[in-house]
Amino acid sequence: MINGAAIFSTLGNPNSLVPLAIKDMSSTAGVTAASFATGREEGQDRFIDEVGTQIIWLAGIPFFKWLFDKTIFKSYGLDSKFDVRNLKDKDVFEKIKNYAPTDEVKKSIEKISKKQSLFKNIAFYKFLFSTGTTIACYIGLTRAKQAYTEKKIRENLIAEHSQKKNKDSKKQSQTEVSFKGAGDVVKNFAFSPVKNMWLLDGAITGERLLDSRTPQEFVGYGIKEGLYLFFLYYAGGKIQEYMEKRADKKYNKSIGLDARVLENGKLQKAFEDGSIKESIENFKAASNSKDADLYEFLYKNPENKIVKAAKESDIIKMYKKPQKWYQFFSKAEVTDKIDTRKYIDLEKLRGVYKNIETLYSQYLEGLTKGETTEMFFKGVKKLKRGSVITNIAASIFALAIVVPCAMLGKRLLGKDDAEFQTKTEIRKQLIEEGLISA
Repeated sequence: MINGAAIFSTLGNPNSLVPLAIKDMSSTAGVTAASFATGREEGQDRFIDEVGTQIIWLAGIPFFKWLFDKTIFKSYGLDSKFDVRNLKDKDVFEKIKNYAPTDEVKKSIEKISKKQSLFKNIAFYKFLFSTGTTIACYIGLTRAKQAYTEKKIRENLIAEHSQKKNKDSKKQSQTEVSFKGAGDVVKNFAFSPVKNMWLLDGAITGERLLDSRTPQEFVGYGIKEGLYLFFLYYAGGKIQEYMEKRADKKYNKSIGLDARVLENGKLQKAFEDGSIKESIENFKAASNSKDADLYEFLYKNPENKIVKAAKESDIIKMYKKPQKWYQFFSKAEVTDKIDTRKYIDLEKLRGVYKNIETLYSQYLEGLTKGETTEMFFKGVKKLKRGSVITNIAASIFALAIVVPCAMLGKRLLGKDDAEFQTKTEIRKQLIEEGLISA
C-alpha cells in the first residue's frame, strides 16, 4: 500500500535522489523532444546522451560503492556500513562503541578504532573510485555516442544523395531501374547522495562542454547545463525555503518537519494531551550540552517525543538484522536499537527539536484563537504537501518546458543555425571526398 506521508517525505527530502530523478527525467523528456524538432539525427543523438547519462547518473555511484564494499572493505575485514564521520569526535565515538546494537557490531567498531587511519583512507578511496569510475563510464558513453551519430549521419547523407541522384535519372529515363540503399571532501560529499551528484553533474557538464563537436553544440550544452544545474540543485531549495517562511509568516504554522512526523498522528496526539511539553523541556537541557551528552541522551530516552520524531525522519537510523543471500528481495527486520555505525547529524537533530518547539508554540496560540487540534494539524499537513508539490512542479516546468524552449528558440531564431551542425560539417566532408554532390 502506498503511504502518502512517505511519498511527500521522500519528495521533500533534500538528501533524497528521488526528487532529483523525477526532475532529471522531465528534463530528459523535454530536451529530447526539442532536439527531434530540429532533426532525427540530432534527436537520436540527444536521446542516447540523455537516457544513457541518466542510467549512469542514478546507478553508477551506488553500484561502484557496492563493488568497493564487497572487494576492498571485505579484503581488509572492515565494516563498510560504519560511517567514517563517526570518528571525528572522540567522546561521541566512545558512546558509539558503548551503545553498539549487538556484540558483533561492537567488535567491528573496536577493530575500526584500532585502524582509524586505514579506515579513513579506504573510505576516501571508495569515494574517489565510485565517483571517478562513474565519470569514466560517462566519458566512454560520450565517445561511443558521438562515433555512432557521425557514422549514421554519413550513411544517411550518402543514401539521401543516392536517392536524389536516382530520382533525377528517373526523370530523364523511365526505363532505368531505381536504386535503393580527503577528509573534508569525504565528510561533505562522500556520504551525501545529493552532494555526490553535484560532483558527478559538474564532471558531466565539463565533459559535455569540452567534448562539444561544434560551437552550436557547445552553446546548446551551455544553455541546457547552466539552467539544468540551477533548477536541479539551487532553485528547489530556495522554493522550499520560501514556502516554509511563507507558512510561518502568513499562516503561523511551521512546516520544516518531515512529512512522516506531521502526518502519522503521533505528534498531534502528543500536542493534544500535552505530553510533548515534558519531551521539549527534557530535550532542551540535552540540546544545550556537549555533543557526547546529547548522543547519550538518545539512548537513555527512547520514549522522548523529539527522539522518536528524529527516528521517524531517518535522522537516527535503526539497526536492521543481517540477511542471508537468499533473503535479498525480502525486507530486513528493523529492531528497536539504534545502529551506531550510521552517522547521526546532531545539528539536524537539534533542528527537529527547534521545529517542534516552534510548532507547539504556534499550536498553543491557535488554541487561544479557537482553532482545534484537528484544524491546526490539517492546516499544517496541507501547507507541507503544498510546498512539496509546488517545489517539484516548478522544477519540472522549468526543466521540461523552459529549458528545452530556450534551447530550441536559440536554434530556430539563429541565422543558419536550424540544422544540426555536425550534420552540416559531415555533409561538407562528404562533398570534399566526392561521395556526394553539393
